[in-house]
Amino acid sequence: MPMTSTAERKAAGKLKRILSSPILWSRYFLKIVDKTGQLVSFQFNPEQRQLVQNLEKYNIVLKSRQLGITSVSCALSLYYCHTEPGAVCLLMSYSQDSARGIFEKLKSLWMEMPSEVRLPELTNNRSELKFSNGSRIIVCTCGNKDVARGLTLKFCHLSEYAFFRPDRAQKHLLAIEQAMRPDGKIIIESTANGLNHFSEL
Repeated sequence: MPMTSTAERKAAGKLKRILSSPILWSRYFLKIVDKTGQLVSFQFNPEQRQLVQNLEKYNIVLKSRQLGITSVSCALSLYYCHTEPGAVCLLMSYSQDSARGIFEKLKSLWMEMPSEVRLPELTNNRSELKFSNGSRIIVCTCGNKDVARGLTLKFCHLSEYAFFRPDRAQKHLLAIEQAMRPDGKIIIESTANGLNHFSEL
């Protein structure tokens, strides 16, 4: 058996560190358009870094605008899908326009990945990316009565939860909670919108 060189061992160690950290993985493998319109490596801002470093099973984010919570959720979805075969991620928003914007952001991040790293897709349509390793990311709107049915979720992001229809928000959240893996993570995020289930949470 050939001996492994020092350089190869260092490279293997570096790759292992990158694969174990969504922050490093995003920095090395994802690109995002910054506020000046330039395509740059996705280095998390302080708010994104704090969220990811302290990610628990349930995470509630009352946010101001332009913190990049949706972008970091797209990055986390891609990270989980690329590093865990069979992972399922769900990104849900309150309107079709908002969900479409999230899906466009997700696909942009995925398309800009290095070809050596980017997983080939099996499904690539208006609401789902399914990859060759069996992982998938689903994007949908509040109101889908079959939300989370038959799924076992590794990660879920509910975007602008305070704007979900009041008669559906709690039902959707309950269905999603029941579909979460034991090691699953959920981010419930919104700007403020009066008194509702989000404000209660």
